[in-house]
Amino acid sequence: MNCIRWQLDSQGRIRAWGSGAAAFFRLPAEQVLGKPCAEVVRGTDGFGRPLCGRCPVLREIKYGAYQASTALSCGGKRLRCQGFAHSDIHIELKPESQRDSSEALALLSWAVRKLTEEPERFFQTLQVFLAGLRKSLGMEAAELFLADPQERYLVLTGYDGVHREAFMEKPWFAWGEGYPGLVALGHQALVTHDLATDARYLRQKVKKLGYKTYVCYPLELPQGLIGVLNLASRDPETDDEALLEQLSLMGPMLAASLYMVLTRLGEGGLLSVAAALRQGHETQGLEAFLDQTTTLSGASCVRLVLQDGRNLTQGRCEAPECPHVQQCPVWQGKVQGVKAGLEPCPHTAEGRPRYCLPLWSGGSVVGVQQFHFARTPQPPSQAVVPILWLERLGAEALWPHSEHAEKESPLLEIQTLGGLQVRREGKLLSPKAFGRRQALTLFKLLLTHRGQTLSKEELCERLWPGEDPSETQRRLHVLMHGLRQALETDPTQPQIVLRVGEGYRFAPQVRYFLDVERFEALLHEGDGLEGTAAQERYREALALYKGDFLADEPYADWAELERSYLRERAVGALFRVAQIALSQHRPREAQEAYRRILTLDPWREEAYLRLLETLRQSGQEAEARNLFEQYRCRMERDGVEISWEMTFQV
Repeated sequence: MNCIRWQLDSQGRIRAWGSGAAAFFRLPAEQVLGKPCAEVVRGTDGFGRPLCGRCPVLREIKYGAYQASTALSCGGKRLRCQGFAHSDIHIELKPESQRDSSEALALLSWAVRKLTEEPERFFQTLQVFLAGLRKSLGMEAAELFLADPQERYLVLTGYDGVHREAFMEKPWFAWGEGYPGLVALGHQALVTHDLATDARYLRQKVKKLGYKTYVCYPLELPQGLIGVLNLASRDPETDDEALLEQLSLMGPMLAASLYMVLTRLGEGGLLSVAAALRQGHETQGLEAFLDQTTTLSGASCVRLVLQDGRNLTQGRCEAPECPHVQQCPVWQGKVQGVKAGLEPCPHTAEGRPRYCLPLWSGGSVVGVQQFHFARTPQPPSQAVVPILWLERLGAEALWPHSEHAEKESPLLEIQTLGGLQVRREGKLLSPKAFGRRQALTLFKLLLTHRGQTLSKEELCERLWPGEDPSETQRRLHVLMHGLRQALETDPTQPQIVLRVGEGYRFAPQVRYFLDVERFEALLHEGDGLEGTAAQERYREALALYKGDFLADEPYADWAELERSYLRERAVGALFRVAQIALSQHRPREAQEAYRRILTLDPWREEAYLRLLETLRQSGQEAEARNLFEQYRCRMERDGVEISWEMTFQV
């Protein structure tokens, strides 16, 4: 059946007539233009009664729906008539059983336009989009997690579906934690049809409700990840290939639209702040800043405590000021709250819903904010990430980096944990910046053996194994030229990759940041501390551990030793974090650490054992049994003997 499409004006009269419609109805355009759609189509309902005269599609669109559809019979065929509201009304007619990408793409097109035209209706648009997407793809739940600008957290910003309470069990994940965090690290979709046995999925209530299929899809941009889109169903036979195909079509446009809208929100706040600052009114700039965040969040009151001791309030705050704000963990960049599904505030357990968020300027926290709500948002965490994006530019205007800090900022920033990313003077370098693909491989080799000089022969053997090094050295020089063009300020006077005798060495003579060096330094500091001080150092280090070392080179044997070493250091730090948390009577935090260990090393029996003990001591018997079943299935599948200690615990 050919595509049958036409367009209507707001009164339901035909204003454009497609070739498919002309062929199906056997009516040329000149005979139908200007006529009422009902008069031309003359569809009937399932009982043979006239339907078009009381068209459900036009009625719903006139009431404000972005799209509507109805089943009808026309020309002896059972069809589905679907309308989409644009500047005019687009109509599609297709077999009732047919499902293609057009419905989802039309929905996305509407959402993109709505987000662009009315960014202030950000949350409402997301809700409508997720509801339509879930229905068009035949799923039971759809949710959107957005990433904060610092790439520390993924927070639930939109949800549609049944069993809302179960999906709200954990509405935020640290980078690398749970399905959303793992997708953020690996930049690859995760799919399962057996959710109950998957230890990586951390919402136990969802598992207990019998959900089987879960699809977690990354929303990527050239500059990083903006969020993760999830779909869930209790049907284990769901066609995940069809879902992934639809998401691959929609993902790039959705990611770009979300980034554009969040950036526009920040620009709006920046303009208000800048206008006040130009007139020399810093206080008015601060008030404009708070006014923007209050409006976006929907909070009844916002409090801001700055590093210099100033305390500002927007709205009417009935709750007393927090006496513990100077000791608040939010100063370390954490996201906490009360009755909002976020990490619980260690000082306040009762009261109305509240967010406690860091105010970032560059790489530093310059203030702590409290957003008080008269009514809990839905989902409770929905405004967290948009607030952080909104404030990003305004905070830079109010609290700019000092000249000294700008001079001391690194020329080169290198991320290797979770895959290679390189920034020069703050700008992310694309693979094309290095010329040939193997120039990146050369750089990865030098990073892996940092502190060592690698001879030309050794580099050639790694890059072109089995070929004569004397014949491949010319190619090595070409790669080195491309590498220096990408990294060096002046390639003729290299300061990053240096020539040493007949070899090369990664030995920067400029300020640089390398995540693995910082990771190890923080772990070393933590090893020498006790209690909360040690825990904070480990958390800083683990925030850097966004995945395995050079995860984008999974089969490179030359990276495996370093990869295993760093993974083991991360696992060791997580064991210590759990130990400290238990000593401070925070079992939930210890459980999170043990679960993250199992995402890094799924065969670590000690982590299974410690997690099982902690669950049982906390009275979580059902979760303990479920964990043991996951452990048993994994060990049996891999032919590993089950530990008698685990059996004894159960």
